[in-house]
Order: sequence, then C-alpha cells, then structure tokens
Amino acid sequence: MVGGAGFIGRAVVQELERQGARPLVVDRVGVAPLDIIAADAEARLQARFRVAGTQVVLHLAARVDPSANAAEREAARRLHEDGTRAVVRAARAAGVGRFVLVSSATVYGAHADNPVPLDESAPLRPNAFAYAEDKLVQEAVVAREGQGLSVAVARPAIVYGASARNYLTEVFTRAPVLPALDGARPPLQFVHVGDVASALATLALGDAEGPFNVAPADWLSFDEVARLAGRRVLAVPSRALAPFLDLGARFLPAHLRAPAAMVPYLKHPFVLSARRLMEQTRWQPRFSSADALREVLRR
Repeated sequence: MVGGAGFIGRAVVQELERQGARPLVVDRVGVAPLDIIAADAEARLQARFRVAGTQVVLHLAARVDPSANAAEREAARRLHEDGTRAVVRAARAAGVGRFVLVSSATVYGAHADNPVPLDESAPLRPNAFAYAEDKLVQEAVVAREGQGLSVAVARPAIVYGASARNYLTEVFTRAPVLPALDGARPPLQFVHVGDVASALATLALGDAEGPFNVAPADWLSFDEVARLAGRRVLAVPSRALAPFLDLGARFLPAHLRAPAAMVPYLKHPFVLSARRLMEQTRWQPRFSSADALREVLRR
C-alpha cells in the first residue's frame, strides 16, 4: 500500500489486517521511508514489491491540503502525476496483478446541472480546482500505464471521521456560521472513513474492475447540515469571499486553507451513488452522512 501513513491509510491498514491480509506500507514517513517522486523511486518500489511478493498495489498517496505557493503546487503535481506513474510502472514491472487507485468524487465536478446522485456513467468534468484536476490526471496515468493490470478506481465522497482535519471539517467546527455562497444550499454528503477503509479493502482483495463511487446510501440537505452543526446559515456573495479565501490559502496552516477555486464545490451538488460497488461486491456502507458528520462535530 502506497501512502498508508495518512488519515485514510491508517484505517485501511487496520481493515486489511482484520481481514487477514498483511499490508506492506510504503510512505515517505515512518520506517524505511520512500518518496515516490524521488529520481530512483520506480526502481526502489519495484524492488520492494518483488521482495514482498506483492499481489495488489493500493495507491493512496495524495496531497489534499491546498498549496500555499507555486512551489508547493508543483510538488503536489509531481506527487500526483509523476509519483503515480512511478508506482504503476513499478507494479507492472514487479509482476503485480492488481492495482487500486484512490481517486475522488471531485473528478465529477460540482455543477448546477449535476444529477443527484451521480453514478459512474456521469462525465468527468472537474472544476478548476487543483486537487480535483490532479485526481483526474491520476486516473489518466493509471489508465495509460496500467495496461495488463486488473485496475479498480475508487472515488470516495467527502471523507469524515474523528481524526479528519482539513478545510472541509473546520468549516463546521470553527466557523460561526454556515455560509450559503450566493444563496446556494446544495445537498452535502459525507462518507465515514471506516466505510472507505472497508470499501478499499474489498476492492484490493477482490477482482471487480473499473470506477467505483464510495459513499453512504444517503445525503443531507444544506439546512440539515446546519442544524446538526448548530450553525446559522448566512448568505455570502462568493465574489466578496474569494479574495479572503485566496489570501488565507497563502498564510493559514495547511488544514485551514480553502482557496477560491473550490467555491463551486460549496455551491453545487456532487453527491454520489455507490450502487455499482454494492452490486458488484459484498460491500455495504455501515454509516450514514449524519453519522460521519456527528463524529467530526464530537471532536
């Protein structure tokens, strides 16, 4: 498993071990660190996969927090594009049979004409938001470089859990109001990290191929989210808010950055149906959107 030291990765390791698997974690932190954008990353990954007798590579390595400057943006691009290419090529060269990429619901984009919910047949049209664009690039790299591999792509909704900490959690735990940008009140969906872990384990240990949404069976209205969070809804013009978001993205800690480019994801729906995953595997979500949100609010 590449990128197993993070919020989702730790949960996946526990789930795989619970199911009797023995995950090998490759990360740039921890014991025997390996940076997948290093010049020798592909060779080192290949050697590690061969020695371990790796049968499945689960690729989670990604940078979620927005970049504060051009250098950070380029580092994120290299991680998502060049790093993913190194991982796929190493897996193929090492004789690995299966590859699972963790993508994101953001690849569908947030648009006023999105159906509710989106299934895997929906067009991929991410907004001009770096993380969403990079996730689409990752999917393209895997499709191009993963010929001969059995490939599954997981697209989770917004992932919540007790230890989640990013701009999508802090708006509910720190902001005095819930902003309705330009008066929009889109439905919101949160998938519990435990459900994401079990879905990824299911895909890693199974043989289902193609893209799979990972989401709870429900979603919440904007007003339901406000009620659960105990926040008053306040209409805010996105044009007035955008400069402050971009300024904050330059100076705030990473988990508090919320660049203006993500505004469409706060204005328009991008909730998912996980019916395909449930029909093609034995996976079932155990938590609702409200369950996941409450866990963040209880921190």
